Amino acid sequence: MLAERDQRLAVRTARAMVQVSRCSVLLQLATAAFLGPAVSAKIPWWNIKIAQEQGPNACVVEEIPGTDYKYWTECKYWRNRDICGQKALIRYECCEGYQQVAGQQGCAGVKELKNILDTARDLGAGKFVSYIESSGLASELSKEGTYTLFAPLDEAFDDLGREQKARLENNRGNPQNPFLLYHLADRKLPSQQFRADLMIDTRYEGHKLRINKYSNGIETVNCAFIVRKDQEATNGVVHMVDSLLDPELTVSKDLADLVMQDGRFSELAKAMEQSGFVNRLKNSQQPCTILAPSDEAFQKIPQSRLEKIMNDKHAREALLENHVIPHPICLPAIIGEHKVRTLGAEKLKFDCDRKGTTVEEKRLRSDFLLGQNGVLYMLDDLLLPDRAKSIMQLAEQEQLFVFLQLVRSAGLEDAFENFGEYTVFAPSEAAMYALPPAQLQEMKTNKDKARSFVLYHATQGRIHTDQISDNQVVMSLDEQNPLRLQVYRKAIGVEDALIEKGDIEGMNGNIHIINKALTPSKISAGDILRRDGNFSIFLQAMERVMEKSPETLELQNPGTSYTFFVPTDQAFNRLGAARLERIMEDPTYLIKTIKNHVVENMIASESFKPDLYYDIQTRQDVVDVVRKNGKLKVNDATMTSCDILNTNGVIHVINKVLLPDQHIDG
Repeated sequence: MLAERDQRLAVRTARAMVQVSRCSVLLQLATAAFLGPAVSAKIPWWNIKIAQEQGPNACVVEEIPGTDYKYWTECKYWRNRDICGQKALIRYECCEGYQQVAGQQGCAGVKELKNILDTARDLGAGKFVSYIESSGLASELSKEGTYTLFAPLDEAFDDLGREQKARLENNRGNPQNPFLLYHLADRKLPSQQFRADLMIDTRYEGHKLRINKYSNGIETVNCAFIVRKDQEATNGVVHMVDSLLDPELTVSKDLADLVMQDGRFSELAKAMEQSGFVNRLKNSQQPCTILAPSDEAFQKIPQSRLEKIMNDKHAREALLENHVIPHPICLPAIIGEHKVRTLGAEKLKFDCDRKGTTVEEKRLRSDFLLGQNGVLYMLDDLLLPDRAKSIMQLAEQEQLFVFLQLVRSAGLEDAFENFGEYTVFAPSEAAMYALPPAQLQEMKTNKDKARSFVLYHATQGRIHTDQISDNQVVMSLDEQNPLRLQVYRKAIGVEDALIEKGDIEGMNGNIHIINKALTPSKISAGDILRRDGNFSIFLQAMERVMEKSPETLELQNPGTSYTFFVPTDQAFNRLGAARLERIMEDPTYLIKTIKNHVVENMIASESFKPDLYYDIQTRQDVVDVVRKNGKLKVNDATMTSCDILNTNGVIHVINKVLLPDQHIDG
């Protein structure tokens, strides 16, 4: 007996784990962006415990209190999730086909199968069934055959418009009622056969239904939410939907043709014609969603700016691409924040709340048209991509508020808003606030200071990060001070800063956000060291090398910048007087020593990431650089001061001499 009980327990546990696994996969999809990868959504143990207490054949119904939202999951194991910003509750009902039996745990009773009409009526579609009965179709649909019925809940009739109600009533009693035939297919179609953009024939000849299945668990038919699916009947299957399926909302035309022929979208149609976008959409075999801005939406954009967008081929095309999504999007599938890629380079953020759905925080109308190749919504606002925005708009979007303030203080707002093609290396907010407060305040109040600062952070033309080469030099807009660019592994440098976020491309230029504010270099490396007074031995050594072998330290490449690891006088003195004297008196070894402190390219300290070891080739040997515990080390020397910029490159002060591999006796 004990063995039999253990065996039964093992079987029950195995079955439970299979159901947990199946519903876990669904929940992984349900919590992911509906077109993105699934994320982990492990069902908490207490939800599993509660589910097991419900007994056999109990399934979760997901509800939002105070709303009409209900979703029958046909799963026993589920976890609470947010739906449009509201916490959904889970309760339990008998799974499809089962019912409770007095004195028995869970749902031990098996329901008698009924025809599709009786099944639909029992599930809350009584109004729709009454229309079918009055049309004379009931006798056929109550007998043998195989059908799929998409049955609208009674609540769906409360949301009908006046015109829809009139059409429905005018066809009451008509066996060819388009509304009724459009909800009916002459074959059994369980949800296992649903897939993205599945088109199925209906009894309304020449009219198809479009089914979509999303990775967050939502399934739709003609963008109506399928709230309960796979209700078996003697002559088919019933799927319950939350709205009436109106055949007049489905047009047997391409979406591009709908835009061109609908008088509400004349500005959009004109832009599509200018760009050849109509043919591009028509030639595509992929279903899509068009978010079509109305003419009023275009009028919200200042005329001068709109003309610039429309006259700029790349900006106009980017604008159009930003309003097309290469797959159908139905609003019921949006149950939280989702980012969806457009035909262009950008993603649009969809979200929802109690009031409805938004795209890029702009309210999306619930009415739509279904075409041959997707769905069309009307927008009251333009969704401007980066490529159709000015540099000023991009900076605002990236929250570069302090830099923007200096642009305005400098009187350069109009230039960055309306003219030219520029590349701007804009310091982040953190970088701007890292400046000395007095300096920052002076720039905010002094137009000349602000102008010098801003102009030094920009150059003419568009420069993309994939066009930057190591040791590249470009002239800044101040036309006096160059900007030196470096290519590091996994990073791009500008002077002693790194690009944090690059290639934000607008209508009149690019923005690269950098992690430091830049200061132009106006003094040579030698002058800096002489002024400091703590590098006399290094300077003396340099002079001796230049006397003996001037070509050794020649900075022969015009425009090339260098890195100097410069030991202090104290570092040289640690070698001891006798050893230092022998080094200084040995020309060959002295040359090797100095060459071991010079690198052919400019390397800022920001390029060295923690706990990584970098091989750096000097003019003599390879040295090792590592950042450990907040300190930078070159071989066994520590950098005591970094990133001293100069016209020759950058100086890093070190506390030990980097002796070459060939040593002399100490």
